[in-house]
Amino acid sequence: MVDMKSTCIIGAGITGLITILLLKEAGADLSTISIIDPYFDGGDLARKWTTVLSNTPWSKTIQSLLNACPSLSIPTSPYDPSSTTPLVEIANFICKVAAPLLKQIKCIQGVVTSANYGSEAKEWSITVTAGGAQTVLHSKQLILAPGGKSKTLNLAIPTIPLEVALDSSRLKHYIKPAQKVLVFGTMHSGTIVIRNLTSLGAEVTAFYTSPEPFYWARDNAYDGIKGEAADIADSIVAGTIPVSLIPIKNTADVIRSSRDAEWVVYAMGFAPRYIKLLIDGVECSSIEYNEQTGALTHAPAWGFGLAYPNRAPDGIHWDVGVTPFLEHIKQQIPAIISDNI
Repeated sequence: MVDMKSTCIIGAGITGLITILLLKEAGADLSTISIIDPYFDGGDLARKWTTVLSNTPWSKTIQSLLNACPSLSIPTSPYDPSSTTPLVEIANFICKVAAPLLKQIKCIQGVVTSANYGSEAKEWSITVTAGGAQTVLHSKQLILAPGGKSKTLNLAIPTIPLEVALDSSRLKHYIKPAQKVLVFGTMHSGTIVIRNLTSLGAEVTAFYTSPEPFYWARDNAYDGIKGEAADIADSIVAGTIPVSLIPIKNTADVIRSSRDAEWVVYAMGFAPRYIKLLIDGVECSSIEYNEQTGALTHAPAWGFGLAYPNRAPDGIHWDVGVTPFLEHIKQQIPAIISDNI
């Protein structure tokens, strides 16, 4: 067993759980680890994106777990290895794998309101609020895995949350036929939102930031759309799904389209959930970080997952998903264990 300093993980979603799996695989003493989360239900993957299909075949997800953690006991999967599954099933599966380990670490249910690093003691003081009461946890190391929230724009138009727009059974309670809806983003989530809106009779205008509205994985585009999203994009190009596509750089068209819009949906990526970090009582950035290692720029801590994705090898795109998160975090485990950031 590896001798570790006390480590606190903020967030028990998929990223936080796979970090625990990887620390265990590396021989970490689980009794030195604590994890804080308000729900312990698998995070947004289980709570928000339940109807969204993964882009990755089930077999690849399982194999990436086995490759990263060969000593773990991986339960038998009931799914067709070649199929894709709803994201909630991936979350449930990883929760099941991690459940025995959670019994060996300190689990704290609550919301982190701040974390202050004392440079003299070389220790984090993490303030947690739960049930109206506050407690303070002390830890030598801090790993942030808070997940992300949908990016938005400052438009005075009623917003349909992305998780609602991706679920047609919920979306129908918002949309009436012929209502005008703006969609920002035309990648995987954006295409599904467009399909759901038009199926309810909405008049949709979608904005895109790239030179073209769609890039397909079948054309070897890095992180190009595939599966369900690719089929929808094909239908849009063929004209069977009616939508007006406008490049975001055409400012005048954007303004004209927004004047009489009744709803807007943002499918333009994610920003990290804010966590107040301080060094000796002085607030510092919790957002800036090394895109190759996950080490925060202004604080002795790491950030992983959707809030702190790593750059793809091309230096342009981001690697987002269970498999790239596993591979990225595994590369950082030796530094975490040796406290070398």
